[in-house]
This record gives sequence, C-alpha cells and structure tokens, in this order.
Amino acid sequence: MTDSQDKQAAAAAAAAAAGKGKAFFNRGDQVAETGNWDFAIQMYLDGIRREPGNIERGHSLLREVSLKRKVQGGKPAGFMEAMKRKGGKEPVDMLVNAEFLLAKDPGNVSHMVAVLKAARKIDHPEVVKWMSLILFEAMKQAKRPDKRILVMIAEAFTEIEDYADALPACDMALQLDPNNADLQEMAKDLSAKGTIKQGKYDTGGSFTESVRDLNGQMALSQRDHLAQSRDFLEQDVENTRSEYEASPNEPAKINALADALLKIEEEGYENEAIDVLKKAHADSGEYRYKVRIDDVRIRQMRRRYNKLETDGQGDQAMQIARELTKFEMEVYTERAKNYPTDLSVKYELGRRQLTNGNLDDAIASLQQAQRDPKRRIQALTLLGQAFEKKQWYREAVETYEKALESEPLEIHAKELHYNLAQALKAMGEKQKALDHFSTVAQIDYNFRDVREQVEVMRKELQ
Repeated sequence: MTDSQDKQAAAAAAAAAAGKGKAFFNRGDQVAETGNWDFAIQMYLDGIRREPGNIERGHSLLREVSLKRKVQGGKPAGFMEAMKRKGGKEPVDMLVNAEFLLAKDPGNVSHMVAVLKAARKIDHPEVVKWMSLILFEAMKQAKRPDKRILVMIAEAFTEIEDYADALPACDMALQLDPNNADLQEMAKDLSAKGTIKQGKYDTGGSFTESVRDLNGQMALSQRDHLAQSRDFLEQDVENTRSEYEASPNEPAKINALADALLKIEEEGYENEAIDVLKKAHADSGEYRYKVRIDDVRIRQMRRRYNKLETDGQGDQAMQIARELTKFEMEVYTERAKNYPTDLSVKYELGRRQLTNGNLDDAIASLQQAQRDPKRRIQALTLLGQAFEKKQWYREAVETYEKALESEPLEIHAKELHYNLAQALKAMGEKQKALDHFSTVAQIDYNFRDVREQVEVMRKELQ
C-alpha cells in the first residue's frame, strides 16, 4: 500500500470512528486527577487509537500528563517494553506506539521524530502541525540542532501547506549549512508560497480551531526545561506542601513533597525534606523513609566535598571524605540487615567494604551480588579485585574469566582484560598476560599504562 492509500484509508477510518474515543478520554481525565499517570496515558492512547485526529481531547492532554509524570520522576519505558512498541502494522498503530514511548520520555527527540513520521502517514494535518511545533521547539532548545530533523519539520509543514511555520525550520537548517543549494532553494520556494498562501487560515475554520491552543502546548512541551527553573520548582514545592499538610500521613503526599524539595538541590530545602521524612519514619516505623534520609545526607556530604576540593581546601575535603566513607559503610551495613535479599544493596556494601580494605567481608557480599543480572559484570570485577588484593591470584583469574564469558560491554571488557593480565603477570604467566594486555591495547590504546606494559613484557619474553 502506498503512502497515499495509507492516508486515504486512515481518513476513512477516522471519519467512521469520530467520537468513539470519548469514553477513554473522559476516563483518562478522571485517572489523571488521581496522579495515576501511567493508567491515564494508556486511557488517552486508547482514545487516540479510536480518534487519532483529536488534538484537544487526546494528544494535548496526553502530552500534559506525560510532562507531569516526568516532573514527578517518571522513568522512560524499559527495554522490553520499548521493543514491543517499535513500529506497527497500520499507520494508527505506529502513531499510538510512538506516542506511548514519547509519553514515557517526553523530552526524547527520537520519539518525537517517530510520532511525526507516523502522523505524516495518516490524513490528519492537525496532528502533523502539533507534533512539528513541539519538535521544532526541541530543536530550538537543543545545544546541537539536527539539520536532518529541521528539514523533516519543514517538509512536514509544507505537506499541510503551512508555509509560515515551514520557513523558520528551513531557515534554521540553512544556518547550520549556509552553502547548501537545496536548502537555499527550499527557503525561496517556501517564502514565495507563504506570500501567496498568507491569510488563508486567518478566516477561521476547523483547522484553525483544532490548533488554537498550540501556544499552550508549546509551554507544556518545555516543561522538562521549566523543571530546572527556580520559579517552577518553588511553585511545585508550594503545591505539594499544601497537599501534604492536608494529608500528612499519606505516603504519596509525603514522597511528593520530599521529591519537590529535593529537586531544588539546596541544603535548606533538603533539610526540610529530611524533617518530613523523619516524621514519616517516626510515625510509621517504615525503614524506607530512613533510606531516603540517608541518601539525602550522603548527597549533601558529597556536595560539600566537591566544593572544598574545587576551592582548593584539600585538608578539609579529605576530612569530609573520611566522614563520608564511614557514614556510607554504616548506612549500607544497616540496609543489608533490613533488606537481606536485595542484591543491589549487597553490591553497594561490597564495593565500600573493598574500598575500606575489608576484603573478606567484601568477597562475601560480592559473591551474593553477582547473582544480580544488572550488576553481574561489575560485581565480578570487584570480586576479582578483592581476590587479587588478598594475593589469591588463581581465584582472581578465574573470576575475571567468568566475567568475560558474559560478553561485557567494551568499557568493562578492557578493564577486565587489564585486571586479568595483571593477575596472570603476578602468577608468572607472562605470555598469557601479554595476550590480554595486547587485547586491551587493541580496544583502547590509551587505557592506563597498557602501552608500556605491552612493550616491557615483549622485551622480557624476547
């Protein structure tokens, strides 16, 4: 089926489905009021599937909910979830899947591009304009705008005969590549067509009405950036504080206020968050609040260390570093007792035990932590280092080899090969050690002192 046939089929389907998304949009509104963002996103998407051209009740509100979710710490879709949402058999499937991924990660330009591509396959110019404006705003805010994306935006606007919006995107692309003859010709063409077209939509009509609130949508599309502004953060604190004071024992309100306070990243606000969490811990006895308190204190100590180090106050920085090391050991020892089956805690504890020279304890912790698939490579790397520090070189070698069998990423592989080479060298296995040093040099010639190691060992073997 051609693109033209796709658009015709989609248009016919949309006409037949007009109004069929209403129940889902209404349900999305209700759920959004409770702060259940993920469920609200699904409801809006179900409505969009039935009414893909509904900007006001579908796409706009979905975008608003996704930005609120992001501001409150919502995470992007996981790997498997993202894989399930790639592409789609029909244009509307492609649109819904792309908007799902964008809703979970509203600042992701790649997902914006996917939404725009899907929108261009269906005959809904309102959706094309809505997404093109959001994507163009992202390009204007980007440190390094992408010429290819800017050209795509200009082409999308041109397809719906919106030359007034196409021209700025083309001009921006031309600024990135001023000698590009194709872009120069496109700009001239758009300028001419814009002059002819001027005023066509100013008389009103469904197209104009359907995008009348796009200025508001632009404000929403910048929510990720506004989240960094002081005014926005302080207003968020005020809003969540009011909700907390109305229900001070409700976990969602407690955590929302703590989140809002911590986003400002200033000690005064962080101390208020600690006070809120302390009260919650005292009232409920739930250890999770103590975890958050300790995380804040660790963050504060690290910030103090970094400032002292930057200011050249090395002695004071070292004092803070010693206090931090001691505190983290206490924190993770306590967490391991409270969460005995949490392998991520075992890993963090083992890492700190190794740093502090508690080798036997570190080995015990890291042997448990290696069962965590997410941290297996890192845990085995540290476990090998612990054996190596004890001068148990054979155990270190076998541990590094086990880690390499898991086919780690390049950044981990070169460290493992280097460590393995050092352990083999200590055992007198010079040729094997040289082989692994050589592997590191082939991956990253400037890694540590690998060049010197290769040259010295080759001379020794000769």
